[in-house]
Amino acid sequence: MTGNAMTQVEWKRMALDRGRRGDHPPGPTRMELSGTLQMQDIVQALGAEPDEQRCVEAGLEVLAMAGHPPARAVVSMDHGRPPALEFYVDAAVPTCCELDCTVQHAIASRFTSVLPPGLAVTVLPLAAYAQEATDEVNAFDADTLRTCARELLGRGGEMNQRLAVVCAYLSALHGAQAVAEQLGYLEQSLLAQGQEALSWRLRRHRSVEGRELAQALEGLSRAAAGALYEFGASYSAARASYQLEQMQRVHDRIARFRDTCRHGGRCPEPRHAVCADTAY
Repeated sequence: MTGNAMTQVEWKRMALDRGRRGDHPPGPTRMELSGTLQMQDIVQALGAEPDEQRCVEAGLEVLAMAGHPPARAVVSMDHGRPPALEFYVDAAVPTCCELDCTVQHAIASRFTSVLPPGLAVTVLPLAAYAQEATDEVNAFDADTLRTCARELLGRGGEMNQRLAVVCAYLSALHGAQAVAEQLGYLEQSLLAQGQEALSWRLRRHRSVEGRELAQALEGLSRAAAGALYEFGASYSAARASYQLEQMQRVHDRIARFRDTCRHGGRCPEPRHAVCADTAY
């Protein structure tokens, strides 16, 4: 480890990293640095490219000049996503937001033409880290999200109706992922990549139930995206109720898929998509 000896580094691999096999992508990784932070320590943790090093340098310079050196830095990396760097500063929320704006301006100023996609740098209050480190983690499983969806719909109002549809989709997604994990059907590293990887595998499943489940999940995903991003027309309670009913039917499909896979003691292997009249 380079840099100041006071810097403490902790590797924290998430649960999704356990049990991966073969050449599958690694699970998410979280590294924490505390003490007197040095740029070279953060760069080493990131394995940063030159453009990312400029982002780190800009963030540290802004915070030093403002008299708010970071008390802790958290580096997060996940397959298929840009790395993230969070600076935790001992300051109030408005101050941290102002510092974050200054950091983003400094990063944008370091590039003379196109700002390349890459490292996401954020300035957060140290109080948020302390609270999240001590709070009990709430498990948002399928049943919890299903209850949230129903409660939001019951409150009425367009925004609650839109959010209810998003929770309905997340409930179905968590349910499908949980069953796939229980059955050993998907590598954990694929589960970490969300609905796209899950749908891709289900669409190639030997069972009708698996392929049907993929279609149903994608339908709820489109509905959730519409509820989040399409504001050209109102979102009615009737439409939201329809999507919550679809959520329940997806959970029924998940149960049928689980039963199909457990028939005979093993889950049918996935296959390449074929036409219904093709012999195999």
